[in-house]
Amino acid sequence: METWLTQHFVNSALVYTGAMMVAAPIIIHLINRFQYKRVHFAAMEFLLQSQQTNQRRVLLEQLLLLLLRIFLIICLLLLIARLILDPNQLSMFHGAKSHHVIVLDDSGSMQNVWGEQNAFDEGLQVIRKIAAEGANRPNTEKFSLILLSRADAPLFLQRDINEELINELDAKLSNLTCSHQSLDLNKGLEVAADLLNEDRAVIKTLHLISDFRKSDWQEKKGVASTIENLSNDDVAINLVKTVPDSQPNLAITELSGATEVAAVNVPLRLRVSIKNFGDQVANDVRVSAFDDQNKLPMSIVFDKIEAGSEISQDFDVVFNKPDLHQINVSLTNDALGGDNQRFLSIAVKPSNPVLIIDGNPSGNEWMYIQTAIAPDASTTGFAPSVESVDYLRRHPLDQFKNIYLLNVAELPLDAVSVLEKFVSEGGGLVWFVGPSVQAAFYNDKLFKEGKGLFPAPLEMAPRDLPARETNTIVDMQVSDHPLFSVFAGQDNPLIEAVTISKYFPLSQKWLQTEAKNASGVNIIATLRNQAPFIIEHRFGKGRIITCLTSAGPIATIEGEPWNSWALNPSYIVFQLELQKYLVQSRSHEQAEIVGDPITFSLDAAVFSDEIQIQTPISQGERTIRLKASPKQESNASENGSLKLDTTYRETDQPGIYSVQLKRQDQTVEQQMYAFNFPSTESNLELATSEELFKALGNRSQIQIQEPGEFQWIQGQEAGREITNSILVILFLILICEQLLAYRLSYHPQTASAAA
Repeated sequence: METWLTQHFVNSALVYTGAMMVAAPIIIHLINRFQYKRVHFAAMEFLLQSQQTNQRRVLLEQLLLLLLRIFLIICLLLLIARLILDPNQLSMFHGAKSHHVIVLDDSGSMQNVWGEQNAFDEGLQVIRKIAAEGANRPNTEKFSLILLSRADAPLFLQRDINEELINELDAKLSNLTCSHQSLDLNKGLEVAADLLNEDRAVIKTLHLISDFRKSDWQEKKGVASTIENLSNDDVAINLVKTVPDSQPNLAITELSGATEVAAVNVPLRLRVSIKNFGDQVANDVRVSAFDDQNKLPMSIVFDKIEAGSEISQDFDVVFNKPDLHQINVSLTNDALGGDNQRFLSIAVKPSNPVLIIDGNPSGNEWMYIQTAIAPDASTTGFAPSVESVDYLRRHPLDQFKNIYLLNVAELPLDAVSVLEKFVSEGGGLVWFVGPSVQAAFYNDKLFKEGKGLFPAPLEMAPRDLPARETNTIVDMQVSDHPLFSVFAGQDNPLIEAVTISKYFPLSQKWLQTEAKNASGVNIIATLRNQAPFIIEHRFGKGRIITCLTSAGPIATIEGEPWNSWALNPSYIVFQLELQKYLVQSRSHEQAEIVGDPITFSLDAAVFSDEIQIQTPISQGERTIRLKASPKQESNASENGSLKLDTTYRETDQPGIYSVQLKRQDQTVEQQMYAFNFPSTESNLELATSEELFKALGNRSQIQIQEPGEFQWIQGQEAGREITNSILVILFLILICEQLLAYRLSYHPQTASAAA
């Protein structure tokens, strides 16, 4: 009985008192029936006989008056005890339990702040109110809570709502923080759907608490489909908004640069980009830069950022010692604090070694490359080494950033294998051809039908570029590729002065039949006869640039140089940009997004199984110690290759994660990983209720609850309708009771009326 009452009355304890009050008018009625003593005398007999004719009518009227007074007490009882009669939950009258499954969106955008409120705290408040309302009807409600960032491990699973749960919930919610990740709403909804489908004997309600950004619902058909399936299974769905209005927001979307070529005392150019996600112009936006938490003496100023636009600025940083450095940029806090910072980890070296292999020992082409990239190692940070072809077979190559192959006739096959391994792991390779090149070897052993280190097959012999018919056409025509960003888009006298006399043409058959379908092969510069001149292609993780002329002014039989490019200042610019571009394939720190795991696969012969991780300062610089597990490589050679594998997944906080790897010789290798806030969370434009209903098909089972309104939790919307109806009924009963009581009571006529 108690369970039934708590299901249907907010103040169920008053029901018993009210029920006893119903007896009051009955008792009064009975007392009135027996309050007179009957005395028989002759004069009354006549009156009694006359009264008997109307006795039945009077009795009915008195009973009706009694019922009106009973209904009057019942209506007062319903008002005071607060009857629950939600039209959407009429099945509660059958005594069934309700299961409330809450999916809380804790993605990065839920850190949205306005005034002293934020979206995530508003969501927690909704959860507390749902649980508190369920506690008013103990043992009739079940509760499950799913965090989007940990959808596979619900925080609460099918727990009865009672005082114990309320206390436990309050403790956990007090320590709960919003993640910084970009999360999939549909993943949380699918977990909730599986949970509700397992429990078929209850009233099922899903509460999705989110900021409902427009970007989360545009072209997200999976979300709408999951909600549609739930509504078809008789699940009542509440979409609970936590943010009242769209907020303007500025976000740092990029901090990048050629960090792999960072060297001591050499300015490293970095780029910072800011996007205005608001609908108004942002003026005088200032960005501060920090090196190892020390503010740099500069201020990067963006005078104006138009609404919806993204702009970038470059700035230089100079490092005075070789070490691991952490760079971060920040702007003033706005609606979303997570995207107001961006981090970058940089390994600064004394210099960056570059290997130059000159296929003609008697030539001097290497001098032009060396002069271009390192006229002085202290000014460019590059340290070129000139070696013969045999060097590739006898020495490790992993110390080098990039490798040049100049006018190499052939390569030993074992050298080809070493080069393939170097490039596939992210190394950069540059080809310059020349008169020594054996086209047959290149086509067979290096092109390998599109699977090798050379981008395309060559014709069997070099070719002269026909003389110019007019001085208005330049020999070298560049595209808008990043390598030529300095030259493209304008008439550049440096490029115009370059002359190309001889080059190695690509196979005409390949150009006509296979070039269009060659995956990853990109012609980035051509000659004035439209023949390919400079080609880019990928091999594994690395990049390869192929130039179809010589690296220097090699003289032909006629005494003419192959080209004059090496004597032109644009050659120096191109070579320096080439170094930066090639090493970008090795840069990992710019791609790390919070939530991505750090995976370790260490050579057991070099490293021990101990790994120490220092979390960012914003996390209090906690120290985490991991143990890597041994794993035998499946493709290991006969002597075996043992790897130590482990994964660190707690990377939700933006910032720099410092890693210490202990070697077998007891020395320590330091690494840094930069994790950044996902820019996909920065657009705070909200979907309207109309857009949500349209996306979900205007289903009656789906209700959208506006932020800050909690009447729906207590059933006050339905309760208010019932209260108004009861008040109307009570008013009508009072009028009827008064009229009937007046009719049945005795009213003697006044003297004036009698006259």
